[in-house]
Amino acid sequence: MKKMMNSISGIKTLSKSSQKEIKGGMLGLSDCQRGCHRFYLVDIDGVNCAVPSPSGAVCFGTVQNGQCCI
Repeated sequence: MKKMMNSISGIKTLSKSSQKEIKGGMLGLSDCQRGCHRFYLVDIDGVNCAVPSPSGAVCFGTVQNGQCCI
């Protein structure tokens, strides 16, 4: 039934190898700059932190030696 519906609507399914290349979404499109940052926001426990990316997205990391490391 599924194959019949795909052929009627013109939808093509991805091959297994193409599906593996996707790797779960938009992870590769992040513009978070890796490394440690001096200015950051920290959670109440002082362990997790966040810094803004160049595009304004939020980049999460952990506090290490007084800096937020992504």
